[in-house]
Amino acid sequence: MKKTKKQTIFKFNKKRDSVFLIFVLGTFVFWFLNKLSKEYSQIVYYPIHYSSLSNDYVFQENPPKELGFRIEANGFYFLGVAFSKPEIEVSVQHLKRKNTYDYYLVNDDLKKQVRNSIKENITLVDVISDTLFVKLGKRSFKKVPVVPNINISYHLGYKSFSGNIIVPDSIQISGPEMQVAKINQIALEPLKKVNVQEPVNEEIAIVKPNIPKITYSDDKVRLKVEVEKITEKTLTVPVQIINAPSDDEIVIYPKKIELSCLVRLSQFNEVKASEFLVVCDYNKRTSKHMTPEIRQKPTMVSSVKLNIDELEYLILK
Repeated sequence: MKKTKKQTIFKFNKKRDSVFLIFVLGTFVFWFLNKLSKEYSQIVYYPIHYSSLSNDYVFQENPPKELGFRIEANGFYFLGVAFSKPEIEVSVQHLKRKNTYDYYLVNDDLKKQVRNSIKENITLVDVISDTLFVKLGKRSFKKVPVVPNINISYHLGYKSFSGNIIVPDSIQISGPEMQVAKINQIALEPLKKVNVQEPVNEEIAIVKPNIPKITYSDDKVRLKVEVEKITEKTLTVPVQIINAPSDDEIVIYPKKIELSCLVRLSQFNEVKASEFLVVCDYNKRTSKHMTPEIRQKPTMVSSVKLNIDELEYLILK
């Protein structure tokens, strides 16, 4: 089958186009390599690696992660650092101390660190940041109390005599000395419970302050609350007079008064009137009355109230 004239021309044009494209590509590559071989001045930011830091010392704040330098090098070098930058090693032993936590490295020392880290044939013109500043200090440990935010209301006829027990009641924190000094207590996530009848035993998360580089011995604490059924008990107790003059006889009326208290239902019969001490202080008297005060009560009761606020008295000579 014979080729047509049109097919022959098309094949010739296609071959000519291929040659042209190869020529263009070769020209571009030559031009590109020529450009890369020339010297350029440019700012490059290198990542920093801090070395020679002992276990007893830590950065008090996050140090600079990179430094900028103006360098002169050929285009091949800049093409390489666009994909992979060498790491600048800064030894903390070369840092100079300004005060308790502030350390620095001046321009000339920074250049030395760069020359030691970068082996390529480049010219270091200048450091963009004239001085490198870091905060350095000792690692510190501290025990701080936890502060609960607990709101518990009990069902009618129920109460806790033990109160809220937090375990542990304090947490050890560690980290940079400067940061640890900012923390004096640790708050807890708020907890609210209503109509409680059963003992409470659950975990509560701590609220970590927004302070960097701090570690905590515990992320949670446990709340324990004993809840018991209660009842009211009424007792009649004698009233004693204190600070009375020895040469006078003081008579009060009534000599016994009633008081009421809340007690565990299981311990109702264990609460005795003899365990309470109610007194009237002679030095706090008015012209006609004395005020009774509860000076002693058993630990198994709460919400103790006297049914009389004032007692009459007479002084017998």
